[in-house]
Amino acid sequence: MKKKILFASDFDKTLSVGDVGYILSAKLGVSAEQFDRKIEEIKRRNIVQLGGELAHLITRDPDYAGKVSKSLLCEVGKEVELKKGVTELMKILAEGIDNCRFSTYIVSAAPKECVEKAVEEILPSANVYGTTFIYKNDIVQDVERTNAGHAKVATLDMLKEKENVPRNAIIYVGDSSSDVHVMLHIMSYDGYAITVSPSPYMGHICRRSVISDNVLSLLVPILEDLLNYDQEKIRAYFEGRGHPILDWNRADTEWLDIA
Repeated sequence: MKKKILFASDFDKTLSVGDVGYILSAKLGVSAEQFDRKIEEIKRRNIVQLGGELAHLITRDPDYAGKVSKSLLCEVGKEVELKKGVTELMKILAEGIDNCRFSTYIVSAAPKECVEKAVEEILPSANVYGTTFIYKNDIVQDVERTNAGHAKVATLDMLKEKENVPRNAIIYVGDSSSDVHVMLHIMSYDGYAITVSPSPYMGHICRRSVISDNVLSLLVPILEDLLNYDQEKIRAYFEGRGHPILDWNRADTEWLDIA
């Protein structure tokens, strides 16, 4: 009998190279520097959940409010650059590995339309959970649900019930502070959290940190820790898929601040 695993991933800078907020801002004539300042100000004021800053800008900031349409969000999604290996990773997870089969979802604070359009040839729209908006005449009026911060925990709990898996059969992949709530939640129930960020606080929370420009690297901790592959067998697995590992380095890093 195959073991079922729920695999959920963030989107911006986890599966994508950049952040949809920059693409949307550029289309509205807002520079990257202006966008960064606006995001930092929202974070400083703590007026939304971590990760919900873009949704706040879209509905409240004068440079965005009343100017963002559903069609514009879809256009942004078409321009998103995905990291290498996303299509292959989704294919492998759909096929399953050994005695494990995976139910794969994207759980992101990015606008749902952007994510859906970016992965429309890779993952069904029903498997994408992003921030949703209320529209009037195709223009965003308000936020229906921001899938950020603690809301990701609620989404994962819903998916757990939907897929009928135990909490220790959940894998979550993320990259930033907006993923902390859900990662801590998963780890507290012996689930498995992976970060693709070198940030020390993320590495402290997660089981594994994997740094690569190819998301097939996410298979390494899955093969090693969940399926008990040794390094030689992992290398053989990647070579068999036509993706030999060219370089593989590990480091135990100590982060110290001494007075």
